[in-house]
Amino acid sequence: MRCYRATRMVRATAHVELASRPADVWPLLVDTDRLNRLIGMEPVRYRPIESASHGAARFLAETRMGGFAVAYEEFPYEWEHPKRFGVYRKFVKGPLAWLRMRWTLESRGEAGSALAVTFEAETTSALLRPIAWLGGRRAVAGMVGLAREIDAHVHDKAPSPFLEPVAPCNPAALAAARERLAESVREDLAARLAAFIEKSPDADAIRIRPFELADEWQESRREVLAALLHGVPAGLVELRWAIVCPSCRTASAEVAELSEIGEHGKCAMCDIGFELDLDRAVEATFRPHDAVRKVPAQFFCIGGPARTPHVLTQRIVPSGEDATFAAPDETGRFRIFARGGGRTGVEVAEDGAESVSLRASADAIQPADVRVRPGAAIEVKNDCGDERHIKLERLGYATAAATAHELATLPEFRALFSGDLLKRETPLKVARASILFSDLTGSTALYTEVGDAAAFRLVDDHFDVLREAVAAHGGAVVKTMGDAVMAAFGDEEQCSAAAVECLARFEAFRKRAKNGERTGLKLGLFAGACYVVTANGALDYFGQTVNVASRLQHLAESGEIVLERRVAQRFAGDERVAVSAPSEVLVKGVAHPIEIVKLRLR
Repeated sequence: MRCYRATRMVRATAHVELASRPADVWPLLVDTDRLNRLIGMEPVRYRPIESASHGAARFLAETRMGGFAVAYEEFPYEWEHPKRFGVYRKFVKGPLAWLRMRWTLESRGEAGSALAVTFEAETTSALLRPIAWLGGRRAVAGMVGLAREIDAHVHDKAPSPFLEPVAPCNPAALAAARERLAESVREDLAARLAAFIEKSPDADAIRIRPFELADEWQESRREVLAALLHGVPAGLVELRWAIVCPSCRTASAEVAELSEIGEHGKCAMCDIGFELDLDRAVEATFRPHDAVRKVPAQFFCIGGPARTPHVLTQRIVPSGEDATFAAPDETGRFRIFARGGGRTGVEVAEDGAESVSLRASADAIQPADVRVRPGAAIEVKNDCGDERHIKLERLGYATAAATAHELATLPEFRALFSGDLLKRETPLKVARASILFSDLTGSTALYTEVGDAAAFRLVDDHFDVLREAVAAHGGAVVKTMGDAVMAAFGDEEQCSAAAVECLARFEAFRKRAKNGERTGLKLGLFAGACYVVTANGALDYFGQTVNVASRLQHLAESGEIVLERRVAQRFAGDERVAVSAPSEVLVKGVAHPIEIVKLRLR
């Protein structure tokens, strides 16, 4: 390690050889929240900066460093995956004027990689230089030490350095919550969740993402989500709702109740506002119940590549200057995004251009789309009038978010959280949902012929049959209306499979049920954008998609399912069903004809 001291400037550097390749250690080296926890940094409080006079800085941070209370402007981090990373902070309070920490990873081929770490700072007084010098040395030494531990973990399968810290739990409260949870879910899954709550590092426990956990455990996503939902009344965990920015895909806010959510969100980092789609922008997360384990709700870092893995390169570009981004080596769809919302689609293809030039203005980037070859140079000129961070990001990044719409289609959520509703005056959009309507035919005559009591019993029992079929395919019954059912699903595949299951289960039911032979079932389904709203004390769906699904159901005869032809293609070769010839129908409120088919059980 080498250190430099001149006037008020401090610089410390270190180099270390790693056995692992850059791409293998990158995800851990850039997990800045965990790194800062482990090297002993204090928690940080962040406040958004609204004034454009602060340039690229997006947050004002307050914490303690070396015993001093400090405040600094937090600039967006800069990086190029998996080669280099850096952070710059401009201080408004404390012994430093500014601080910069950066590191580079250089590939050594089969021999691994070389890591170079640099700390630079300027103090407000020459008298403070020794303190800053010692702090810089500690920061660099801490980074190098953690890099060695990460390398040993990745290359030699040594324990992860990120297993600490772990806040203590209350054993009695944990045991009681686990016992209550085991009454509702598989005993082994209850035990596994309880063990995770007890032993997981604070960084993992403070924001539990159900699907991420399920994937790690190789368990069903919806089963783990349902278990965590049951864990709330069991006293094991608490449910939180995160408002997720569509650009950086990080939580811009967090609330405890759906009723606290408005129609729009804002991301201070990306400087954009956005509509709150329940299937994109609202995510369910969990944390340990305070009575079981009190995990400090603290931030140690607000940004970084680990929080935005779809961002490949991020740079701060001064006003009037250019920055060059290297296109990925892989083909596919990417995007250049500038703070404030300007964006350009980037298609990487073998026959693309070797280089392109883009111009970023206050709210747009021109041209709107470019086609480049792998590794091409993408030059971006910042004509926004102030310095901004600009990033190259991957499109179609697979998310592990358990969205609010996903929960709304889960029977367990509707049963356990019937009181967690949206504001009555705030309908929230769902970009795409699949809606299923059913109708029990012959029920009107049934009441006349067999009496109210017997007819009601059959209608009520048939609801149970349909609920089971809907739940088996990942949907939830939204409501019953007379002798009809409305159900919602996350996608058309689930919805159409559930429709066939409803028909099959109903046919078996009507054969064994008293007076069942007097009835039949018809169904219709449709998918598209719709809105979720609180109505009659429950989450309900409305909009054109709902109307079309209802009208398609009315086109069905007893024993039929009416759906779009393209959706029915998944049943080609399915020996359970017969598919009619396609036809076009005009549905009120839809400008173009809909091509439909009718399905029947063979």
